[in-house]
Amino acid sequence: MTETDVLIIGAGPVGSMLAGELGWRGVNCKILEERIEPTAHPKATLLGSRSMEFFRRWGITEQIYDSALPRDNRYFITFSNRLAGHELYRLSSPSIAETIARTPDVVARFRELTWSPYYKTQIGQQALEPILWKHIQTLQPVQLMLGWRFEQFQQDMDGVTVRVTEVATGLEKVFRTRYLVACDGGTSQIRKQLGIRFVGRGAMRANVSFYFESSDFLQVHGKGLGNLYFVFSPDSFGVFTAVNGRDLWSYQYYFLDRNRVTRDLDPEEILYRAVGKPFRFTLKGTQHWHHHQSVATTWRAGLDPCDSAGGRVFLAGDSAHLFAPTGGVGMNTGIGDAVDLGWKLAQVLDGTGGETLLASYEIERKPIAVRNSVISANNSDKIDMVMAETPVEIDEDSPLGVAARTAVASKIRWMSRQFNSAGTHLGYRYVDSPVIETQGDPEPPDDPAQVVPSTWPGCRAPHAWLKQGTDNRGPSTLDWFGYAWTLVCAEQNRTKPFQNTLLESFRRVRVPLSLQHIEFQDIRQLYEKTWVLVRPDGHVAWRGDQLPENSDLLVKKVLGRS
Repeated sequence: MTETDVLIIGAGPVGSMLAGELGWRGVNCKILEERIEPTAHPKATLLGSRSMEFFRRWGITEQIYDSALPRDNRYFITFSNRLAGHELYRLSSPSIAETIARTPDVVARFRELTWSPYYKTQIGQQALEPILWKHIQTLQPVQLMLGWRFEQFQQDMDGVTVRVTEVATGLEKVFRTRYLVACDGGTSQIRKQLGIRFVGRGAMRANVSFYFESSDFLQVHGKGLGNLYFVFSPDSFGVFTAVNGRDLWSYQYYFLDRNRVTRDLDPEEILYRAVGKPFRFTLKGTQHWHHHQSVATTWRAGLDPCDSAGGRVFLAGDSAHLFAPTGGVGMNTGIGDAVDLGWKLAQVLDGTGGETLLASYEIERKPIAVRNSVISANNSDKIDMVMAETPVEIDEDSPLGVAARTAVASKIRWMSRQFNSAGTHLGYRYVDSPVIETQGDPEPPDDPAQVVPSTWPGCRAPHAWLKQGTDNRGPSTLDWFGYAWTLVCAEQNRTKPFQNTLLESFRRVRVPLSLQHIEFQDIRQLYEKTWVLVRPDGHVAWRGDQLPENSDLLVKKVLGRS
């Protein structure tokens, strides 16, 4: 029997992220994956700015940029009746090079760059997974085991016994782990064994995704190199995605009518119809799937299925929630799950975190999954609405065709607000967490498109450059956070003697706490209070203009020991 502190089933982006978090924090963990190679299909293709901030802590953002679309290429999204036909509307985004350089005109045009060091980045899962696998294998406490299939588990008061099988040989192996985490996707065998249900709208629109290679695709449609190309025509609704910016592409074909769903499809016919003309391509893969709005009823399971207290099995990522891809928040929500669970498991395993800290994982993350699933589903509904109202005349080169395209373009302009999703990625906060101390201050607005930077407890601590004219390599206030606890001080008189009771309280429980002083007045205003306590995940745990009267009590609460 092999023992480990944490066993992760599934080495997709979420499982790999969790393994990286745990290994980075010195936790022994093993991550098992049935596949022996990274996924070949692009699948999720968007990393939000918050996910990029998480990767910044590990120093791998440059690797991600190198594997994304070309650095000098300005992103854009087009909407056309056929890809090679009439363009109805276009949205622009900064290139990676512009994001790094952040000239005043670019920052003024793209407000997201004032809220984060990063803009959303397009990279397919087939390119992201190798980066994550390579990284976690550099972490001594992590062991990545490929080609192993999960079979079953049994938990008790002290841990979980897990049986797995090596796919190639049929060899059985038994693990004993203190905690088991299911990152095994939407069809999670662990979730099914637990009997945990999904709730929500469930499966929505059906889709089929064609992954293909074509060296002349750009020349055929003539729209230039963008990241997404939507097609709106009554006989062809879908979206093309640039996978590498050269010769790899995918096309997601939408079934609006569930009765039309079929696996007997001709890729050539569908692709030619969407483009509006034939072109040379080689099909590399096909995937059938559904848009979803589904969230698991519970994310932690104990010995009694009705009681998660003391449970040693957790769900994360797609095993806990399934989204529509509209807004690009599915994988990014899962990455947030991994970061939240990772630092909490680490603190419990080293004896500094209490049971309430683990209980807070579901309390914090499940409402975010519900929020994001609703946003994604609403975005999908808007696209469906525009598609359903697209007239057959849209393809005509006639006055009726011009009028149809003008009307659809107006609807697309209204619908396209969903692509301004900075608030979805950066603006979430933990409202009713038992390990966050609030004082009754008004909660800042939660807008999917906009971010109101705030140190309101539960919010992500705001980004600000610590030097003028810096790029994504820093320094940022975000570089203060991410590994240990941090106390931010906006006291202007640094020579004024004071007794820092919080530092003393953290010291007594053997938890490192770094003290960071704000030097610039604009950052003092941004951080709103004299004292701001920030957790290892970069979210605010407490703030005040005075140090707490009972620092020991506050420390017990934020560490889940009360």
